Amino acid sequence: MSVLAIASCASQGSAVAVNYDMAKVYLADKGPAPGQSGNFWDGLEGVKVAKYPWGGGSEDASGIFYLAADGNNLYMRAEIQDCAPQVRSTDMDPSLSWNGTSLQFFFGTDTKKRSEYSDSDSGLSFWVVQNEAGNDFSPENLKVMVSKGRLLNERQCKAVVVDWTDSSYIIEASMPLDVLGIYKPFKAGQKVMAEFRINHAKIGEDRSVIVNWRTSTDDAWKDPNTWSFGIVEKKS
Repeated sequence: MSVLAIASCASQGSAVAVNYDMAKVYLADKGPAPGQSGNFWDGLEGVKVAKYPWGGGSEDASGIFYLAADGNNLYMRAEIQDCAPQVRSTDMDPSLSWNGTSLQFFFGTDTKKRSEYSDSDSGLSFWVVQNEAGNDFSPENLKVMVSKGRLLNERQCKAVVVDWTDSSYIIEASMPLDVLGIYKPFKAGQKVMAEFRINHAKIGEDRSVIVNWRTSTDDAWKDPNTWSFGIVEKKS
């Protein structure tokens, strides 16, 4: 069911109305360290990702993404249901991160229509590898790899596996604002643009299902016009 969402935009002094629930970015004094978030995310509204442009359904994959920010970082928590999550090769070409179990997050502060990335637009990919090969899939033996066109180091994006099972996983991440090309602090009421994607593959096969928040195509990685609105809210 569509819900009319109306929120004030402090940065432009006008209201914006859309026919869907905007993604929430919760503004906090201090965000959580990935993997040590405690109850920070409890009670917050996440983005339900369950749109299947190519077919597939919730029996394959679905998820909820949460966003928060403080004066230094943007934070993300992704709670994913996946019937066959798979770790990836440690020497995988980052440009192939989409072709298997992975997440993609698209975000920008430029709210004007545009078919090419602005300076503040980012497309990030997240996938999981094992520190030591074998049957140990505990979070301690798993590492999240992150790419923004190229591999990022831990200073540029810190991401960890919080939980990993044969049917679900949870990833938390923190991304410095300057790495995302964002140099002004967020303000309550500010509009942003975003899209979220889950990539699903059957065991031993290439990607067969993509799950988006709102985009009805595979174009979010290259066309910010396909992204939808988010809104910054003060975390209570």
